[in-house]
Amino acid sequence: MPLEELKDVRPPVDLPANYFWLFAVLGVILALGGIFFVRWLRERLAKQKIAPVIIRPAWEIANEELAALEKENLPAAGKIEEYFVRLSAIIRHYLERRFSVSAPEMTTDEFLVYVKTMAVLELQQKDSLREFLTLSDMVKFARYSSNNKEMDNALIVAKRLITETIPKVEPAEAKV
Repeated sequence: MPLEELKDVRPPVDLPANYFWLFAVLGVILALGGIFFVRWLRERLAKQKIAPVIIRPAWEIANEELAALEKENLPAAGKIEEYFVRLSAIIRHYLERRFSVSAPEMTTDEFLVYVKTMAVLELQQKDSLREFLTLSDMVKFARYSSNNKEMDNALIVAKRLITETIPKVEPAEAKV
């Protein structure tokens, strides 16, 4: 074949840009994906029905714990140390829930130093708490053998502290 008969390659032809079908298909895919995602999310949330959290007052929990401890009658069974361990834990957890004090994590000395700065407790309550915690520590750590009167007084002090620190609700004034 002679060279004159060979022709050069034709230049590319510009076609008009028509992306309608591409966008239509992508739109349908995205819409279907969105529908399936919303249905999946609704089903998942329906399965996970979250029960409402009921926050009970700190004094209510502490009074229940004290009643349960009293019902067990540990002193009559000779479990004096366990009695004081649980009694002081109830009071420390009550103070933690009621006043946002990390009482269970503190030593008694650290806690008593902190209690001195608490404006929400009266001087008599601070003194009673100090005596109560000191007695508890003596029983727990020094093997002090407490008598029935001291154990009864410790329970009374715990109950009184809880009762006296329940927030006072002011009666609503009558509207005229």
